Amino acid sequence: MDALPDRYRRNLGTFTEAGQRQLLTCRALVVGLGGLGGHMVEQLARAGVGTIHGCDPDVFTADNLNRQLLCTVANLGQSKAEAARQRLQQINPEVKFIAHATRFQELPVEFFSELQVVFDCLDTVPGRIELEQKCERAGVPLVHGAIGGWYGQVGVAWPGARLLERIYRSRPAGIEQQLGNPPFTPAVAASMMVAKGVLVLLGKIAPGESRLQFFDLLHDDWQNLPL
Repeated sequence: MDALPDRYRRNLGTFTEAGQRQLLTCRALVVGLGGLGGHMVEQLARAGVGTIHGCDPDVFTADNLNRQLLCTVANLGQSKAEAARQRLQQINPEVKFIAHATRFQELPVEFFSELQVVFDCLDTVPGRIELEQKCERAGVPLVHGAIGGWYGQVGVAWPGARLLERIYRSRPAGIEQQLGNPPFTPAVAASMMVAKGVLVLLGKIAPGESRLQFFDLLHDDWQNLPL
């Protein structure tokens, strides 16, 4: 068996060698490459998830600079998907990153069926629910994350659970519209989402086990709610 590259050596105490090799065979999709998604694709590449798809039709603007890891003064106006591809090429060229500068609705249904996990880094409630429905049809788990101000939530939406539909049933818009998005809250939520995603990929979360984690960085309050 070929030795793993040194870049993964510090992962092995957490993932085990077998777990790291498993991650290298996995396929993930990150939908939205802004505040959450930018942090996420970098961490997934450093974790050694073998194939990472990143989907976002937007370009960087100046109001992204405060929180979006991939956004710099030099790449304002550039495609977020292309910026992610360039960044991951510098970090870990051994993983395959495929950029989709398009809306996730334009990705074919059969594409979703080839994934092991999808990450919801969207910023609209209708989009989140539509993504959950698409994942449900494909039978793939969806790791959800949302933030606003000092607050955030993270959870795994298993096919059939309709977690986001239940969460957002009476909430037409997220709280970030009023509270804004500081630089640190997306980093916290994204890290939690990557941890959840790795647990899913390594089979360490029982299928169908739905929990939603809330965090309040202002009052240092953390809640883990079974749903």
